[in-house]
Amino acid sequence: MSYWRNTIKPLLDDETGTLFKQAPVRVTLAFPNRYSVGMASLGYQVIYRMFNNEEGVACERAFLPDDVEAFERTGQALPTVETGRDAGDCQLFAISVSFELDLTNIIRLLDVAGLRPLREERDDSDAIVMIGGPFTSSNPYPLAPFADVIIIGDGEQIIPVVSEALREATSREDFYDLVDGMPGVFLPARHTHEPKWATAPKELLPAYSQIVTPHSELSNMFLVEAQRGCPRPCTFCLARTMYGPNRNNQAQELLDVIPDWATKVGLVGAALSDFPHTKFVGRTLTDRGIKLGVSSIRADTVDAELAEILKAGGLRTFTVASDAPSERLRRWLKKGITTEDLVKTAHISRDLGFKGVKVYMMIGLGPENDDDITELISFTRELAGINRIALGISPFVPKRHTPHFADPFAGVQVIEKRMKRIQKELRTTAELRNVSAKWAWVESVIARGGPEVGMAAYQIYRNESIGAWKKALADVGWSDEFETNAPAIDLPPGQYESKDVSAHAQGLAI
Repeated sequence: MSYWRNTIKPLLDDETGTLFKQAPVRVTLAFPNRYSVGMASLGYQVIYRMFNNEEGVACERAFLPDDVEAFERTGQALPTVETGRDAGDCQLFAISVSFELDLTNIIRLLDVAGLRPLREERDDSDAIVMIGGPFTSSNPYPLAPFADVIIIGDGEQIIPVVSEALREATSREDFYDLVDGMPGVFLPARHTHEPKWATAPKELLPAYSQIVTPHSELSNMFLVEAQRGCPRPCTFCLARTMYGPNRNNQAQELLDVIPDWATKVGLVGAALSDFPHTKFVGRTLTDRGIKLGVSSIRADTVDAELAEILKAGGLRTFTVASDAPSERLRRWLKKGITTEDLVKTAHISRDLGFKGVKVYMMIGLGPENDDDITELISFTRELAGINRIALGISPFVPKRHTPHFADPFAGVQVIEKRMKRIQKELRTTAELRNVSAKWAWVESVIARGGPEVGMAAYQIYRNESIGAWKKALADVGWSDEFETNAPAIDLPPGQYESKDVSAHAQGLAI
């Protein structure tokens, strides 16, 4: 049976906005996860449209099958969505990746597309492999063994450069020559350090969806980017650095790109309640009968007017971020959210008839102790006395390009112990949704690792597990250079109590 005809074609038939094009230069834009996840990525859709807007370039999509083992047993080549051609039969095999934990999926994707995963094993007869997305901006180095080109920063500035090079190049080295030195272009075969990031000029924004489908995780939702970057100083977040300076789009710019047929619109931005036009755009869309989707709203900027607009747009649960379990840790992170802000939000949500409030939370921060967890439990009980509460709890993962780059990972046992206490004391008070501490540890390794972490992933990409990761990391000689660092609440993030530590461990954030 044809995988494309039986699995992909039904998805294709339900899409609105699909682009069909034939051209001399063929690009496959792949996503290292299932279709529903990839089609919820705004950046992935923007790059798809931009490649197809280039003269002489045709771009088709490909996704990792839901069941890779079952797909491999069929003996078929991975097909593209639009025409079912072999995904690896192209001049450029581009991968958009959002999450560190998709590292092994990237290798698997190359494999099932018929491409040798290791860069050094490919030659001019193979497609050029280009990898971009939030993961590469956060930390490109684990991808160096696999990518010919790594894109860092905004794709809008880079796609025209890459497309021109594809049209003109006669060999892989010729292609490298044409893109070498451009902002955001990292060539692992030639470079040892990441370049200056690419930053899209304002005239290339806003980003918006190309395809709407009921089979996306954001079903039938048209996405439009209200802002890029973030004006807030939160020290743990990559939004300010990874997405460049804060760039707000004008209200009419957003409304102009939303098609008349859209029934659900998702506003995208790191700090939507800081975006000056959220209320106007939201009210305009709800007056047209359009449902709204938003990411989390800052609790310190929530008011009844904004909540009423979101409720009119179909929102049933209010989502805010505390990001730390106590007031003192939120101040340390420069989060700017108080318990009073969270309580106010709970009252507004109850008064307007929202079904509940979801609060995002991190635990495992450097100076965290049992008193901070006690405060989390206490204010959760207070919130639950006002409205139904769901806690989304994630272990803190230090990231490059933030002051927390050299913070230690709290440790699986520490996080699991604190999680068990929270679950025990709040099991009848709040709905709890937590992220695995063990997989958060793997994420932390990838988030700060180098090419050796990529090679560890290569060892296990067919049989990934926590145990396999530990063994593979030991095999490549990885060690945690940050584990002895000791952040303190009376020191700014990125500064550590003096111990016998490395230069990185003295707070060097790169």
